[in-house]
Amino acid sequence: MAVLSHPGVEPGLVLAHATGFCKECWDPVTARPALEGRAWVAFDQRAHGDSDAPRLPFDWWDTARDVLAVVDRTGWNRCVGVGHSSGGAALAMAEILRPGTFSALVLVEPIVLPGPVGRRDDNPLAAGAERRRSLFPSLEAARASFRGRGPFALWSEAALSAYVRGGLRRDGDVWTLKCAPEHEAEHYRVAWATGAWGRLGEVRCPVVVTGGELSASHPRTFLEELTSRFTRARLHMIPGATHFAPMEDPEAVAALVGEVLAGLGPAPR
Repeated sequence: MAVLSHPGVEPGLVLAHATGFCKECWDPVTARPALEGRAWVAFDQRAHGDSDAPRLPFDWWDTARDVLAVVDRTGWNRCVGVGHSSGGAALAMAEILRPGTFSALVLVEPIVLPGPVGRRDDNPLAAGAERRRSLFPSLEAARASFRGRGPFALWSEAALSAYVRGGLRRDGDVWTLKCAPEHEAEHYRVAWATGAWGRLGEVRCPVVVTGGELSASHPRTFLEELTSRFTRARLHMIPGATHFAPMEDPEAVAALVGEVLAGLGPAPR
């Protein structure tokens, strides 16, 4: 697994990105004043960024075990998980597997879904991922292709630059997506197969579920139901944002994380 780390004050942050993206997508969030001096690690999920790609099929519970491996390497006494989309699901599932791992969780539209439980091979997200363009003649061509389109429509320039920098690699004369379309599609196919929806009550640490006011995938009514599944959770909406709030409004996400950290107080000596 590929990990970026930054030393600083505990509790540290464990940052988990969304399907199809990369650890660098958190750079605009961690750079905000609200998180100045904070310890953090950001990692590439399996088959993303610079992390290895295991054989198919994937199992999202393995991504939760990856989270635990990252936490174990930090050596921190306390940490807060901050996860977006599938990354949020991975953090919640890691806390289910090993209660007490996190002092708190901030989950940005986590992909934890009600049944029926099982693979969904014919879902439109997987089909769209398989059709995704993966080769570009240059990084600037990739940036131009993404800018203002689809999920990137409201992204900040800093977030777009971070994704282009971390999400593509040079392959001869072209640049290719590090997260291959078939791997992204597989992540979508198994999103309903975890059964984690029925286990969210096992998460005992404080949770803030947050979502974009304009989200198409996580409307407020669904987020309210999701929040109610946790034992100690509250909902926070981000005005003007879609499902991609960390890239669209990194300042708002950083401020929310800073608020959660302030509520925990300093780490005991």
